[in-house]
Amino acid sequence: MSKVIGGFVSLVILALITRSLGVFGFGQYATGIAYLSTFQILADLGLYSLLTKEISQKPEEEKELVGQFFTLRLIVAVFFMGLASVLVFLFPYSRELKLGIVFASSAFVLLSLSQLFMGVFQKYLQVYKAAIAELLGRAVQLGFVWFFFIVGGGLFHYLGAVIAGVFIIFTVDLVFVRGLVPFKLVFKNLNWRRIVKTTYPIAISIIFTLLYFKSDTLILSILKTQEDVGIYNVAYKVLEVLIFFPAAFFGLLLPLLSLYAKENKEKFSRLLSRLTELTFAVGLTAVVCGILLSYSIVNFIGGTDFLSSGLPLQILFIAVGIIFWATLLGNAVIALDLQKKAMWAYIAGFVFNFIANLIFIPRFSYIGASWTTVATELLVTVYLVWVIKKEQKFRVSFSVIARSALVALFVASFVFYATPSIQTPLGAGKFLAVFIGGLTIFAVFIYLFKLYKLLPKKLFTKVE
Repeated sequence: MSKVIGGFVSLVILALITRSLGVFGFGQYATGIAYLSTFQILADLGLYSLLTKEISQKPEEEKELVGQFFTLRLIVAVFFMGLASVLVFLFPYSRELKLGIVFASSAFVLLSLSQLFMGVFQKYLQVYKAAIAELLGRAVQLGFVWFFFIVGGGLFHYLGAVIAGVFIIFTVDLVFVRGLVPFKLVFKNLNWRRIVKTTYPIAISIIFTLLYFKSDTLILSILKTQEDVGIYNVAYKVLEVLIFFPAAFFGLLLPLLSLYAKENKEKFSRLLSRLTELTFAVGLTAVVCGILLSYSIVNFIGGTDFLSSGLPLQILFIAVGIIFWATLLGNAVIALDLQKKAMWAYIAGFVFNFIANLIFIPRFSYIGASWTTVATELLVTVYLVWVIKKEQKFRVSFSVIARSALVALFVASFVFYATPSIQTPLGAGKFLAVFIGGLTIFAVFIYLFKLYKLLPKKLFTKVE
């Protein structure tokens, strides 16, 4: 429920900022966030995934492990945000945007540290504490954004709202984590060589995966106008909100996947098969209905100035369905210790994405970027399936796939007949009614077709 609320708040924040800054101003805001996110990605090092795995398998070393991982993440995050603040002056951005990026860089240091804490919350099955921190931070950010929207804020004001929200998230997360694991900073005995040696395959995979999520915006910001960036990023923000849900859900299951991969490969295979079927059931419905409602979604978020975002969002909804499954496969790769083999999928994905964007963005702008995202996700997902299949067999049930397709058909039929024209946006009231109606129909048929049984029974069982 907290993820639903958090996603809704994110969209409200987006709606206020787009209406306040307009297409050009929001393009600048999106460029700044994408630029800093790129350097935050470089600072990741795969520490979150490795910490989750190690404290699940070595509980007796938990305090020392958390201290070492936190210290290393702090050092690396400060370094990369400092580097980002220097290098931004080499980019062809306005002076206002460059200074705004320097101003907001501190928020991304704290955000990087907060993300590491999720591993501790997952082990203790207290993810609700991270949710509390997230909701408090979002509430603070929303409060500032609403105030600046009323008084007429600019780029710096909304970046300041980001800083305030992230500061609250980090502070609350830190208090909660230290209540579970009273770790300390470790400088003298920081075994960074062992950590980096172990984590570099994960780090490379994560870095290249997330870089191709951000490279399109950066290339657009350099080769096209800030208006193009703004139009594309309204659509892309919807994708980011949607794919956060499978990332959070499958992240919860990583300790269980790791345990089964180590102790019982048959259970691992069965769990992976069921989760694949569950992903198909949810993903197919999201893709079909999302395509039908794309213009209504962007109108609801950004207003009529951003209706051009409807077409790229329709394309990106195809990528959403693929990413749902790729997220599950990425966690399975970590559980099976196949990071070194899988990292080539992400490297290939980044190289393909970067080259394709350089080719297609100058000619097709954000439409080219959207189709490149779809092709990249498909390439990476196929490679991950190949890597996992060589190590661990898993299969899906045709009956489940057929029932899932029927669920998607029923929900899509309701949405289609409730929408007079795909390219004509619904009013806010009717859009919400159609959205709630679609969710209700989805829930009813998931129950009638017994697809809810695909949820693992041990989802809320503590992994010792």
